[in-house]
Amino acid sequence: MKNYYRDHYQGLIQEGSGKFFSNYVHKIMEMNLPRNFYPKVLELGALNGLHKQYLTHKFDVYYETDILIEGTTKISNNYIKKFQDAENLNEFKDDSIDRVIATCMLSHLKNPEVCLEEIKRILSNDGLVTLWVSNDPSILLRIFQNIFRKNDFKRSGLDYDSIQYREHLTYFTRLNFLIHDVFQDFKIQRKELPFRKFWYHLNFVSVYQIHK
Repeated sequence: MKNYYRDHYQGLIQEGSGKFFSNYVHKIMEMNLPRNFYPKVLELGALNGLHKQYLTHKFDVYYETDILIEGTTKISNNYIKKFQDAENLNEFKDDSIDRVIATCMLSHLKNPEVCLEEIKRILSNDGLVTLWVSNDPSILLRIFQNIFRKNDFKRSGLDYDSIQYREHLTYFTRLNFLIHDVFQDFKIQRKELPFRKFWYHLNFVSVYQIHK
């Protein structure tokens, strides 16, 4: 599976048939933020680092983490890529991060509740959590996958269903419950995309902005 993420993920998912919508979601994640400066930013499941280019605020240091990143690489004085398991953020102290970002990562975790509790632990008192959650298995998403994405994967010699069902371990309804349960004392704003206020089955993704 590492070969899939290394050799195919960017071309098929980030630059494939859903590229336009993916760019749109990244931009929505940066709209109407409570502040324009977050000193320490942590992106979980960053893989090859796509979201950073969409940031609309200033920062002192930006951490990109993923289990597929080997070791720690200091790209610049304020940009660091490092290995980190999202379910065990042992490299980060309590109340130490001002903004946590995760793009379409929670669906891939065996224990997303553990990850959410870890995010809550390391978040500063006035911090912000921004989550992109796939609405899988929404009807609209499955239609798109069958019409477009499966053909993209087939042309690359990959079985879309085999990868999808092995990698998307937790579906939207459970994730939505866990987010609201773990952050029940926080303010939670959720935007459904592309159609606001529609049933989750008629949308692709949900974007959450969570803060006290």
